[in-house]
Amino acid sequence: MYTKKEKGNVGLVKAIASLTVQKIHVSIPIEEDLKYDLIAEKNGICKTIQVRYCTPSKGALAVKLKSVWSNKKGNHIVVRQKGDFDILAVYCPSNDKVYFIDDKDFKNTTVIYFRLSKPKGGNQHKIRMAEDYLKCDKLFY
Repeated sequence: MYTKKEKGNVGLVKAIASLTVQKIHVSIPIEEDLKYDLIAEKNGICKTIQVRYCTPSKGALAVKLKSVWSNKKGNHIVVRQKGDFDILAVYCPSNDKVYFIDDKDFKNTTVIYFRLSKPKGGNQHKIRMAEDYLKCDKLFY
């Protein structure tokens, strides 16, 4: 079982590997408490990337877009705001894949959902399928 910090590190390494395979250059910021984890560049265009490690449940990923932590000064909650980063990278450990979502594709919210498999029945045209977000190069325009 990984700690929260270890999960973050695994997600970061997997995102870097996926970007590198897609021939996207990656830089790691020196500061740790930024609103993004990576800077990616392709064809002279730079994008900031926030990375999340997300374990699926019932065939779906529920990606939390807020950070919660405690220290000697108390409990802290930081909710993601539009423009905090350009791309959200989500690492799924069950299939070892990284999904890349443009910040413009979701509203200010604290959770977004992606299906790993099609659900049985229901209204499927509004479902966000994770497999549609495997390639990152289309986000560099």
